[in-house]
Amino acid sequence: MRLKLLLAALCLMIVLSACTSSGGSSSAPVTDKGNAATPSKPGKDTLTVAQEIDAGTLDPQKQGKIPDMGILINMFDTLVTRDDNNKLAPSLATEWKALDDTTWEFKLREGVKFHNGEPFNAEAVKFSIDRLNNPDTKSPIVELKTVKEVIVVDAKTVKIVTDGPDPILPNKMTLFGGTMVPPQYIKEKGDDNFAKNPVGTGPFKFVSWQKDSQITMEANADYWQGAAKFKKLVIKIIPNPSNMAAAIRAGEVDIAAGIKPDVATQLKSQTELKVVSSPGIRTFYISLDTKEGPLAKKEVRQALNYAIDVNTMIKTVLDGNAARVSTLIPKENFGFDPAITPYEYNIEKAKSLLTQAGYPQGFAITLDADNLEVNNVQVIAAQLEKIGVKVQLNLMDSKTLTANLIAKKTSPMYFIGNTGWTMDAMSNFQSYLKSDRRYNRFANAEIDKLIDEEEQTIDPQKRQVSFTKLQTILKEEAPFIYLYQINGLYGIRNNIEWKPNPVGILSMYKASIK
Repeated sequence: MRLKLLLAALCLMIVLSACTSSGGSSSAPVTDKGNAATPSKPGKDTLTVAQEIDAGTLDPQKQGKIPDMGILINMFDTLVTRDDNNKLAPSLATEWKALDDTTWEFKLREGVKFHNGEPFNAEAVKFSIDRLNNPDTKSPIVELKTVKEVIVVDAKTVKIVTDGPDPILPNKMTLFGGTMVPPQYIKEKGDDNFAKNPVGTGPFKFVSWQKDSQITMEANADYWQGAAKFKKLVIKIIPNPSNMAAAIRAGEVDIAAGIKPDVATQLKSQTELKVVSSPGIRTFYISLDTKEGPLAKKEVRQALNYAIDVNTMIKTVLDGNAARVSTLIPKENFGFDPAITPYEYNIEKAKSLLTQAGYPQGFAITLDADNLEVNNVQVIAAQLEKIGVKVQLNLMDSKTLTANLIAKKTSPMYFIGNTGWTMDAMSNFQSYLKSDRRYNRFANAEIDKLIDEEEQTIDPQKRQVSFTKLQTILKEEAPFIYLYQINGLYGIRNNIEWKPNPVGILSMYKASIK
């Protein structure tokens, strides 16, 4: 009898346990097939993701970095998104079209609500874009500066009028510029409160934020695409690569994002997880201050490009997780021209150019870099020393580097990565090339003209002609040292199903248990 009671109790425990295994929906409501899998330590209802850098603010319109957006995209929707093939796809806007060279019309999804119950409609679109471009907002997001006016046609239709042709306005609505915020909530609670207690229309709702530690969200049960598979999303901030590796090994996190190549190599031996190397569009290069000193001479800048063995660097330091670039554009972005080939590695050519420029013995120079990139910049410095260029490394955290860029307090050389998240070369060029732009350190009248052409021409074929000319000049004038576009590296526990995207945004809505 006692044995029968024990067996009955055990059966009851199994039934109760099974009751907790049901999931929600992914991109559209679907039936959960109930595939059994051993949960990771954070719990079956909780997805825990780790990244290196915390958000500076939770106000999506007062930040401009991919790590910030990787967090915020889980709480906020954008007007336009990208599908699994990286093509533009509907989100809060169901369709869009250019009415003329300076007017775009967007039709909006009906029945969507912000997390506080406030309706999403055309007024919310107008408020969001007007707020973004209001000087008082002090937004670092520049993509929608072309917008002259947002006109509410009716509750589900807006017209966006630009001060000139903007050929990629829908692309700009896929991330930073297209993030929609709640008008009434912000008006009532204020900007400061919104930055600490964000409200969006996205798949997860804000719960809490421990700065530089973790942010916790819960699934939005009323999400317009259906509830996420996980009831809770936790994003942990783990800046130390070794600590991140230890966390994924121990099962303290389900996904470790942005791991370094050496860490990826260590994790490949772990049977309970996999390392995913996903092609990315983040492109790395060294900006050169061409205004004075040795870098003012084209021959010197060309010599620096010839002196770095980028292909070997990719194979060794990056363990093959990158691809060579010719200029600033990754091959996935519109405007890339494969006919523009990278600089070859040629030490003798580099030395000859330095001699021609009047620096036969080389020179000393300072290079700024994020301290997380120390392995990469040490290799670069060692290679440049072979031609007599003695590089002093000036390492700092990413926030300091960004602040120095904005304040124009950087060294003559700095190592930087840029994600052209619109997947159009306009984004790769916009802040760096035209002489009046915030990060420009190279004046060239022809470049200024070509930037105007590609930014203001609607015809894709004409834009491509301008992009090709720009890349030709960039290779010849070499105002940068061109390096590589890097793959995204992720440690993912075997029971988690999630597909990275080339932009590197940590959108977790479609993540599920296998």
